[in-house]
Amino acid sequence: MADTGRGIDEKELGKIFNRFYQGGNGQDELVGSGIGLHLSKEYVEMHGGEIRVENRQEGGALFTLYLPVDLQGEEAQEAPADETEEVGSEGMIAGDGVRTILVVEDNIQFRRFLVEQLSTSFKVPEAEDGEQGEELVIRYAPDLVITDLMMPRVDGITLCKRLKTNIQTSHIPIILLTARTSDEAKIESYEAGADSYISKPFNFDVLMIRIRKLIEQQESRKALFHKTIEVTPGSITITSLDEALVQKALQCVEENMDNSDYSVENLSRDLGLSRVHLYRKLQSITGQTPIDFIRSIRLKRAAQYLCGSQLNISEIADLTGFNTLKYFNKHFKEEFGMTPTAYRTENRK
Repeated sequence: MADTGRGIDEKELGKIFNRFYQGGNGQDELVGSGIGLHLSKEYVEMHGGEIRVENRQEGGALFTLYLPVDLQGEEAQEAPADETEEVGSEGMIAGDGVRTILVVEDNIQFRRFLVEQLSTSFKVPEAEDGEQGEELVIRYAPDLVITDLMMPRVDGITLCKRLKTNIQTSHIPIILLTARTSDEAKIESYEAGADSYISKPFNFDVLMIRIRKLIEQQESRKALFHKTIEVTPGSITITSLDEALVQKALQCVEENMDNSDYSVENLSRDLGLSRVHLYRKLQSITGQTPIDFIRSIRLKRAAQYLCGSQLNISEIADLTGFNTLKYFNKHFKEEFGMTPTAYRTENRK
């Protein structure tokens, strides 16, 4: 394949297939993503082929593609149909432990590249603009969103604002990718609620580290909720909207502490969320289902009584909404790793 353009600087011929490399062709209005040729080379090599480039004497660049004649060798053998289906559907099974990252990007080459690279570790649905991206966030409730800033219909800034001001999605970390490197662009991104800002072109390893750190921060907040008996909403949330929700959830449980009939349905109604959305929110923020959340708050209050009051264990069980002492002892030991009596002995002030 050849073109009739100005050709490629000889010093850049050996670099143009590198990921994110953008040659200095002097045509600023024609800025690519730096991954098209890299992907072409990857696909060619997957089939055992080779791609080369050279400048033509008459002008322009010549790309030569070499593919093996026999493409039906060992590498072309397909997996059994049932095995393929199992792999394809595995990521959609709830509770499979595989995290979901939504990629929102209008450049199809760059989007496919990101999806291809991330799919080795995550489930990766994709959207071509912010409008479709918002729909998929509601549908999939991903663990993290990666979005371009400049997109048609709904751009990354607008998408970020919408997600961070929607109680259903406000807890989801967002990474903004953009070719704009000005301080104004960064300020605008963070003001919209973005959790991270990465300029293009970038090293893919940098993106992976940022993803890992954001996920680790989520897990640290969940761990903090589990190990403290006095919950501070601000310490386990990342947005004021989520903080207010957790504060209200705590208040609702506290107000019904001795009411053993206070249920998930009651909490959902009091918070104005459906059971599905409440489940997603509390799982994302605390790592617990709504019923476990209610029980955990009761047990944390019980632990406080054990440390700072003269109430006997039966009275504490009644005050925290447990119908029987046996039921209270069982769940207390599951939560704190010891019986209420042992906990009081070890933590008594």
